[in-house]
Amino acid sequence: MERISVTDFGPIQHAEIEIKPFCILIGHTSSGKSTVAKLLDLFNSQEFYFIEPKDNLVPFISLLKKYDIDFDFKEHTCIVYKKGEYTWTISKKGIETDYPFTDIANEWYHGNVLFTKSHRPFRARIIKLLNLLNEDIRLPELQNFEHIEQFPDEKIRDNQYIQFYSRLMHTYVYNEIPSVYIPAERILMSVLSKAIFSFYEKGINIPDCLKIFANKYSLAKDNQEQYKINFLNLEVHFDSTTNDKIRLENGEEIELTQASSGLQSIIPLLSVFDLGLDTDTCTIIEEPELNLYTQVQKDLTEYLVKRTKEMKAKLFITTHSPYILSTVQNLLQAGNVAAESPEKAEQVAKLVSPDKWIDYKDLTCQFFSSNGTSYNILDDEYHTIGINQMDDVSAELSEIYDSLLDIKYNE
Repeated sequence: MERISVTDFGPIQHAEIEIKPFCILIGHTSSGKSTVAKLLDLFNSQEFYFIEPKDNLVPFISLLKKYDIDFDFKEHTCIVYKKGEYTWTISKKGIETDYPFTDIANEWYHGNVLFTKSHRPFRARIIKLLNLLNEDIRLPELQNFEHIEQFPDEKIRDNQYIQFYSRLMHTYVYNEIPSVYIPAERILMSVLSKAIFSFYEKGINIPDCLKIFANKYSLAKDNQEQYKINFLNLEVHFDSTTNDKIRLENGEEIELTQASSGLQSIIPLLSVFDLGLDTDTCTIIEEPELNLYTQVQKDLTEYLVKRTKEMKAKLFITTHSPYILSTVQNLLQAGNVAAESPEKAEQVAKLVSPDKWIDYKDLTCQFFSSNGTSYNILDDEYHTIGINQMDDVSAELSEIYDSLLDIKYNE
C-alpha cells in the first residue's frame, strides 16, 4: 500500500490519498492538487531515501524547493507518507521513520560499495541488509546467499555478490526507477527546450522539476527521430539541429513552434510519457487537458489508461476537466458491466476495448475543495464516480439558462 496524508501544509488543510494504479485529483484552482502531485514525485525520488531520521528538516526542505512547494511548517503541519511496511512522518519537529535502510541507500547511491575490487565489502553489506529484512523475506534470501557462498571460483563468486546485492537493493531498499513528473509548464518546451539548459548553467531561477522534465523531453527526442500520435493522425519529426516539425494528416508540415498551443502541450507530454513508461513506474501528469479540444481530451485519457495497463504501471492525474472525469467514468463502467458476465463483456468490448477497462479497486478519485480539504468521490455501492461531481458548473449554467428562459417567456 502507498498512501499520502497532508495536514496544514501550503494550500492543503487536510488530504489523504491512497496511491492506486489510477489516481485522479479534480477540484478547485489552488486547492492543493499540484502540491500532492509534487510530493508524490518527491517521495519517489532516490534523494528522499537518503534523509536520516535524525536529520532536521533542512534536507527535506531542500527537496521541497526543487518543486517550489517549500511552504512554512506550522505547529500542526504534518505530512505522512506510507509505502509498503514503512512510514515517514514529517512535521515541524523533524522526520520520524521506521525505514531502516538509509545508510545502506547512501552507500549504494554514492558508489562507496560499487567501485571496490574486493568482494568482502559486498559480503559484509549483504549480511547487514539481510539482517534488516523481515524474517519471512530474509530466510529465502539467506538461502540464495548461502548458495553463492558455495561457488569455488572467486571471480564468479565476486560477480554473484555484486548482482545479488544489487537485486536486494532494488527490491527491498528503493526502486531505482523514479516516478515521471510531467508539469503543466510543459507547453514552454517548444520554445525553451534549447535555452533551458543555458538557464540552468547561468543559475536563472527555474524550478528543478521543470529542468528535469526538459532533460527527459530532450532524451525522448534523441531516442526517436519520428514520433507518431495515431489518435491525432500526425507525425512529429524531432531534429536537434533545426526546429522540430509536425506532419499533419493532410501532408502539410509545420514547425512545432508554429503549431497550436494544444499540440505544444500534448507532444512533450506523450513523448516523455512513452519514454519513461515501465513496469511499476508512476507517471504524474498535471492537467493533461491543457489547451485540448474535448474529443482530444477523451482520446488522450484513453491512450494513457491503455498504455498504463499494458505496462502494469501507475497513472496519477490532476485535472480541472469534467471531460477527463467523464472518460474515466465510462472506462470504469465498462469494467463494471463486463465483469457481470462473458456475454456482457463481449458486448462492452464492441464499445470500449478491454485494454481500456478500469477495475474499481484500482481507482482513487478525490475532489479538492476551495477550503483545502479533499474527499473521496467514488460510490462504493455502484462502483462509479459520484455524478454530482462530474460537472457542477454545467448544472449551474443550465439552471441559470432555464431561469432566463422563464423570465423571457413569462413576460
